[in-house]
Amino acid sequence: MRGESQVRVRRNVLFFTIPLILLGLAASLLLWVIVTQNLPVSIRSSWPWKLQMLDTQSATAATTIAASLVFARAQYASVVRPMLGWTGSVVEVAGRSDELAWRVRLLNGASAASRINITGYRVILNPAVHPSTPASDSWLSREEAISCLRSAGMSHFTDFELRHIGPAFPLSNATPNAGVVGIFTRRAMELIEELHVRVEATDQAGDTHQRTVYCMSGAIRQPTSITLE
Repeated sequence: MRGESQVRVRRNVLFFTIPLILLGLAASLLLWVIVTQNLPVSIRSSWPWKLQMLDTQSATAATTIAASLVFARAQYASVVRPMLGWTGSVVEVAGRSDELAWRVRLLNGASAASRINITGYRVILNPAVHPSTPASDSWLSREEAISCLRSAGMSHFTDFELRHIGPAFPLSNATPNAGVVGIFTRRAMELIEELHVRVEATDQAGDTHQRTVYCMSGAIRQPTSITLE
């Protein structure tokens, strides 16, 4: 869907799962202590109720520390969470089939840098030009996407360019001119109906987020002048 938003696809096991496990263990110990201390002495002296690993004060302290760790991690993750987006503009290029081209640039609105990796491309050719080519929902590698566009009659670095980004390209709002995903000339935009790019960003908390860039969304397919920025 064109309106899909950024989603988190993976969490860091070390800094997310383990603190939650520790919190669960500490809370279980605290609950055990509370339950056993409220039992009659006759029951509390028999097995398994006589099992006592921590006293109430220690169990409460352990639960508080674990909960604080989970909360601090969640707060830090929200601070460094990437805000992925993209923008397109008409730029003047040299060595292409046209002097003006549509350039798509990936943006990260967060101040903390994330490690960017492009994991897939989806190419949809213009059905009016290629009526015999069925639309495909499958994701392609960069090399496969370039090969697909070449087979449609386009030349890489002349009609279009798909930039290699990753596997750990740093991107933040301090690098607004970085992150160029692709450049498409008038000829390329006549032949391409849609080109989707799947981007993954791993933040400094170790979580991985994903968003799809729609390169032809809002594209000026017949450019006459550059975009003023």
